[in-house]
Amino acid sequence: MTIHPDFALAVAAFVAALLLTLAPAQRLLAAIALIAGGVEVAMSFGLLHLSVARVPLRLVLGLCLAVPGVILWVRVSSKSSVSAATVVSLVGLLQVVESLGRIY
Repeated sequence: MTIHPDFALAVAAFVAALLLTLAPAQRLLAAIALIAGGVEVAMSFGLLHLSVARVPLRLVLGLCLAVPGVILWVRVSSKSSVSAATVVSLVGLLQVVESLGRIY
C-alpha cells in the first residue's frame, strides 16, 4: 500500500486542525479549518465527491485552511498550537499554489 502525498497532507491538516479546535484559542477559525480538512480527507478516501462550478474545489478548501491557519498562527502562543497552525497554513498554501498553477 502506498500513501499518496495529497492524502498525507490532508490527514496532517485534519489532525492539526483538530488539535487547534481542542486548544483554548479561536475555536471558530479552527472549526473552519477542521471542516475543510475533514472534507479533504473524505474526498481522499473516496467517501465524498464534490464539485463547484467555475472554481476549483482545491482552491476553496486550500483557502479555508490557509487563512484561518495564518490568523491562528499569529494569535496562539503555546508551542503545540503554533506547530498545528503552521501545518494547517502550509498545507493550505500548498493547495492554493497548486490549484492556481493549474488554472494559469
